[in-house]
Amino acid sequence: MEPPQVYSQALTRVEPSNQASEQVIEMPLAQALQDHSSVLVEYYFKEVCGLMSCYDSPMNPYRTTISNMWSGSQSLYYITQSMAAACLSEVSPTFASVGHRLRDQAMICLSREAKIAELETSSLLALVMLGMSLSWHDPDSLGQPQFDVLARKVISAEARGDPLALADKKKEFFFYNSLVYWKMLLSFVTDLDPNMRSAAPQPVPPDSLDMHEPRMPHPQTGIGIEVQELVASVGSLVRKERKRLRTRRFVSKDDIQQAQDAILASEQLHGELCAIELPQEGDIVDAGDDLTPAIHLVKIAEAYRCTGLLQLYRNFPDLLVPYAQSAQFMTGSPDSSGSYPDERAFADTWLTCLAFHVLDLVKDIPTSSRSRSIQPLLFVSICSELSMCRSYCSISNLQRSPVASVAASPRFRVPLNGLEVLQARKIVLARLSAFENILAAKPIRRMLMLVKKTWACMDEEKKDTYWMDVMMDNGYETLMG
Repeated sequence: MEPPQVYSQALTRVEPSNQASEQVIEMPLAQALQDHSSVLVEYYFKEVCGLMSCYDSPMNPYRTTISNMWSGSQSLYYITQSMAAACLSEVSPTFASVGHRLRDQAMICLSREAKIAELETSSLLALVMLGMSLSWHDPDSLGQPQFDVLARKVISAEARGDPLALADKKKEFFFYNSLVYWKMLLSFVTDLDPNMRSAAPQPVPPDSLDMHEPRMPHPQTGIGIEVQELVASVGSLVRKERKRLRTRRFVSKDDIQQAQDAILASEQLHGELCAIELPQEGDIVDAGDDLTPAIHLVKIAEAYRCTGLLQLYRNFPDLLVPYAQSAQFMTGSPDSSGSYPDERAFADTWLTCLAFHVLDLVKDIPTSSRSRSIQPLLFVSICSELSMCRSYCSISNLQRSPVASVAASPRFRVPLNGLEVLQARKIVLARLSAFENILAAKPIRRMLMLVKKTWACMDEEKKDTYWMDVMMDNGYETLMG
């Protein structure tokens, strides 16, 4: 079997250029931007390219491929500097306006390039980089228009069905992975038009790629693309259901049907999440980053699986019934409705233990690990379950678990207490605060506001509050990755 081809090799394959007459030396730049250009380019390759990937080495395409392409691509020329300026604006506010102008120039270039039927690799990379970094300048900018353009380009390439060389298949799959991760982030913070989504085919992995061969980590999905696809569906389902409940004025047959459809969808997603077999550490290609061993990516993928399950259990509690029935926690007999008196305590205990389990999976990964770039959503998504107002019960005799990592977790065998909740909150804040100083600060700052506001609502009102409701109430949506 041939060794797996790394993404940087597939993306730097020589291809016909549509930009032969558009060399960087001809690019008009205001003198103020020219003065900063060398600093920004240097900072991109020193720091920023590592923020776009969950590993950093010569195998990181945002380092190697961009270094081979940026000087010959207008869009990459501007977007690399725009991203660097957004990061440096935290320590030198002058760079904020510089970053905005460079971002706008990148948008102009990409709008021209997007008119070409088959975009070059450089333009596709620039689309990903632009869309995912817009929130670095403005946390309200989610990059959905750029996502839509990229999705159309990847889908059209897949729909043509032309015979492709292995390098082209790898390139197509690279951008498919980027779409999956991006869609997952968008699913929790945007209302994707269901008609638009159903009208166009969704990106699918190229049929010819063997998903069982040694897995080369992707900069955004790591080794968990299958999980992130499902978590994206969970995010869309949960957001749609939360909005339905918030706007419901009365019960109708249509409302009941929507609820039933959502429950059926939750059951299917639950089954699919539980059934995924993630790659083991030995099945993963060494990405050449000593700070990010494969085990970090395995833990992140499992954490995303568990946080997907957590959102489902929180919003569709019927999914917990089989586990409640397998646990010998009951203190009484079922009443006339068939419910046990402790079912609320069981649900609270289960949700909190699962949130702790997600935290356990990621808290020992040092902040020096490049996997930090795909971690922020995990910390936000568990905050609602760190409540000081819940009653807990023992579920140490649990006979059934959804996935192996939960079955092995000590969290479900040890009684909970309020101090552990406070300690968990402290870990969440510490990790997000560390990310604020390492990753792009503006979206992380928005996430910290959301987490703190959620806890304030929970503590002041003495009741459970769901983080997505707080986000929608306060307009705290941002791209959490």
